[in-house]
Amino acid sequence: MKKKKLLQRIFVIPSLIVLLSLLAVFMLFQIISDQYIKTLTNDALKNEMNNLGNITYDTENENSSETIDNDLADTSLIVPVMHLVIDTNGRLVFPAPPWYYDYEVKTAKTITEIIADKPDSYEDSPHKLNVNDNFYLVQAKNYTGIIENGVFVPDDSDKNSADYYVLFYINITPMQNFIDKVNLVLMAALALSGIGSIFFLFLTTRQVNKDFEKLKAYLLSIGKHKLKETDKPVSNYSEIEAVITAVNEMSEMLLESENVQKRFFQNASHELRTPLMSIQGYAEGIKYHVIPENEATDVILKESGKMASLINEILFLSKMETTEPEFENVNIAELMAEVSDNFRLMAKENNINILCETEVKPIISADIKLLDRLLGNLVSNGIRYAKSEIKLSCEISDNNIVIKVSDDGNGIAKEDLPHIFERFYKGKGGKFGIGLSMASDIAKLHKGRLEVNSGEEGTVFKLSLPQISHTFS
Repeated sequence: MKKKKLLQRIFVIPSLIVLLSLLAVFMLFQIISDQYIKTLTNDALKNEMNNLGNITYDTENENSSETIDNDLADTSLIVPVMHLVIDTNGRLVFPAPPWYYDYEVKTAKTITEIIADKPDSYEDSPHKLNVNDNFYLVQAKNYTGIIENGVFVPDDSDKNSADYYVLFYINITPMQNFIDKVNLVLMAALALSGIGSIFFLFLTTRQVNKDFEKLKAYLLSIGKHKLKETDKPVSNYSEIEAVITAVNEMSEMLLESENVQKRFFQNASHELRTPLMSIQGYAEGIKYHVIPENEATDVILKESGKMASLINEILFLSKMETTEPEFENVNIAELMAEVSDNFRLMAKENNINILCETEVKPIISADIKLLDRLLGNLVSNGIRYAKSEIKLSCEISDNNIVIKVSDDGNGIAKEDLPHIFERFYKGKGGKFGIGLSMASDIAKLHKGRLEVNSGEEGTVFKLSLPQISHTFS
């Protein structure tokens, strides 16, 4: 399946959104302006029709202007309404000569000629007409009235009244021209803003693409171990800069992991080479009858046992790093008692007494095999350094289970203390340098921590693990 390009989507989709938004603004303006003109002209025509007699012909009443509807007064200032009067034969009877302006004659005659044949078809709604390159809205209405002094007066009570059609018309050309000019300005503004937005998006996506290309090259240089300080890319965008920072941190972690792995193999090789050389030397001594067999076999068995123990430690460490812990509810007091019993014989051979004291029996979620290995490493470490006693205790502090394994030895040397949890680091009297580092790793797997306090009066290892739901008193 062909993958989509992120940068294309970043550029194309926002560009389409910008263009569609601008188009929507333009269309919305068109709809609003057309609706406004329609409403304004319709109201003006309607008011003129309803107030025809009051406006033009009630000359005897000086206060007649007060009867004009306020809406009519408002709209007439913006949209002046003109009207013509034709008789039933389609003859123009108002306005009558003399004409003041030639264009009035031309406009009146043209509108009359267009409508004269069927004026009743213009009664329902306004019609748009093109007259002499001008646009007019025209609507007709039938009235009963008289022609008095060349002027039409609506009056259905006079015996001389007759039917006439009054043609109301509005010249909408100025408004249309204004709307057209506004449309041009709006289109230009929208076009410029659209082009500017798309150009800005193009520059942004191009810069982002360059940053990604630099980041890709940087990642490849990390993979090929050809990384230089000058190769680190710089971006103006905080998101990409955050990725670069994360990549740098990941690179440092990978480098540290590789260094740890190298040290691991170097130390493991060294630890295995020493007993192997002893075994090889004594085996050759047996072969050439240089060393007595009983003496050589004791050494070979001892060194091979040492190798087997180291290999078991390494295998357990590898399994721990590649296998997820199997958590279950573990009674810490019972586990501590079991570990103490397992090492009691070894401690007795070294004239050391193991005490296990727990006031509570807390339950935690843990991998019992890993936790057993952790406590076993701490106790076996204590047996090598204690003078006469090793003590295991347990308490609850701040919702944590705190397990202490202490001995009454001479303490850990100050120069060794910062390094005792490092893999393959051996202090004075150390064995392989794996046990304590493994114990620390197991504590971390259980979201806990392993700490040490040491002095002339002895050493205390303190293991803190998160507590779960309940304890048994």
